[in-house]
Amino acid sequence: MLLPFWSSEIHVELPSWFPWGRDYQPVSINRLYDSALNSIAESCFDMESEFFFLSSPFVGCVGSLAREKYFQTSPDKMFNLGFLMVFAYSEQMEKTLIASFAAAEVIEDLNLGIAFCSIWRDGVFEKKIKTIVIVSNEPFYDCTGYILKLPIILDGAKKFLKSSPLSYFAEKFGFNRFHVNWENMNPYQIATARILSELESGNAKNIVGGSSMINFPPFFGLSIAEAEK
Repeated sequence: MLLPFWSSEIHVELPSWFPWGRDYQPVSINRLYDSALNSIAESCFDMESEFFFLSSPFVGCVGSLAREKYFQTSPDKMFNLGFLMVFAYSEQMEKTLIASFAAAEVIEDLNLGIAFCSIWRDGVFEKKIKTIVIVSNEPFYDCTGYILKLPIILDGAKKFLKSSPLSYFAEKFGFNRFHVNWENMNPYQIATARILSELESGNAKNIVGGSSMINFPPFFGLSIAEAEK
């Protein structure tokens, strides 16, 4: 693991009908919104990851875990400030995104880190998953350029790594979501890292080294309620 941890976790609430256990449209569902997202979702599967969702004031909240947005007939009542993009963790995905940030091709006002994401469905806890999260510093970051170039970056990495076509089988036979909680991470090490990151003493920081966590940029959501008729 090369990336630092974000200081905050992500909470995702899924509708009761969401096919969390077995999904027959994990890739093509994104085609309803944009072909670039479909390509991103396909490449993520081939790199043993999964595109969960992105949130932006310009596109709303869309992605594999936000598919209710694709079918709604009325405007979204949630207005989010800031760009947020979440992927299931894999070593291949981590190295690819780090390389894309290092190349500085489309990276401006964006930060990259790891966060744990808790999945809830109809108020019932499902899983806690390690994810890779991209966050913007600016509340009105325009993600258009990044979304258009990310499929090219992922496709190039997929060919270089000679990844297996997992997306084809996921679409054809269905995808069983199964994530090992914490993967190979020791929760005690994570708790220790959190404590060390909160130390105020400069001398202590010199002894234990820099923090393994980074502060999560401000990310705001505004709910707009309609008056009852």
